Amino acid sequence: MENVFQAWSGFVKGKRKKADVIIFDRFLEENLFELYESLKDKTYRHSGYQEFYIRDPKVRDIHKACVKDRVVHHLVSKVLEEIFEPTFFAHSYSCRKNKGTHKAVKAFIKLTRQASCNNSSKLFVLKCDVKKFFASIDHGVLINLLSKRIIDPDFLWLLIIIIESFNSKDQVGKGMPIGNLTSQLFANIYMDPLDQFIKKELKVKYYVRYVDDFVLMSPNKEILINLLGKIGKFLENELKLHLHPQKIEIRNYYIGIDFLGYVIFPKYIIPRTKTKKRIFRKLKKKAELIKKEEDGFDTLNQSVQSYLGYLSHCNSYKLAQKVKNQLIFLESD
Repeated sequence: MENVFQAWSGFVKGKRKKADVIIFDRFLEENLFELYESLKDKTYRHSGYQEFYIRDPKVRDIHKACVKDRVVHHLVSKVLEEIFEPTFFAHSYSCRKNKGTHKAVKAFIKLTRQASCNNSSKLFVLKCDVKKFFASIDHGVLINLLSKRIIDPDFLWLLIIIIESFNSKDQVGKGMPIGNLTSQLFANIYMDPLDQFIKKELKVKYYVRYVDDFVLMSPNKEILINLLGKIGKFLENELKLHLHPQKIEIRNYYIGIDFLGYVIFPKYIIPRTKTKKRIFRKLKKKAELIKKEEDGFDTLNQSVQSYLGYLSHCNSYKLAQKVKNQLIFLESD
């Protein structure tokens, strides 16, 4: 029971003003005791999902679970982290404590310097992306990976309930909902065999992964071409995944590598051109809404601070000043 209450405490942070959370909170003890009993006697069943779309920048299909199920997701995620986190590959950066995109970019830069003898020798970078990753995760493969490490049949039963609560469109037995806390952890567990294969079997020294985006570095282009074939076969045979054919690229490091939202050069980092255009397009739209009194100034300020945070991780002083000016000009109107 204590674990259920701890899971609620972890889940509710920053969400207390949400309508569905307020409703659940009205009869909190009753709801949590009922959840505890259903887990204990194995009558728990996962409810359906609320579907909606976001643009970040590409359109993503998000599936949101109800409050009860999201508390369960927090409950199991804590235990899954304890089991799997210590053995994850060090340069896997998605949805892990003290990791993230910016740490991944820093690691990439550090490894390129090592691989190129401090930017003094040839270096090529192989970039890969898994096609429709979350929609293609195979339930059977994931359950098999979990069962190799989890000896408690009750815990495994609960994980299977969560996994089988969602199926991709027209694909029974496949898919993870983007939006579940557990999906982020399952994704790392699912891709860990690839990390181990690349590091231990292929003996690749310079390799970084973020979810299904990953890069390998070598001074020899032919080596990367050979590795690409082996990685593609491993993904298909072992994980039932496929590389995205339009997102495979072997590129000379010195002409810039587009990775995790930035274009990285040996001596500096710049934002993507698409990202720059999107920033000013969105700020212009927000400013127009404010002038029509259809939106508040606070929302523009929040957006500006978010963009400044993104720009603070690259060489973009002039661009950051232009973003700040959007606030100054609007305040003076």
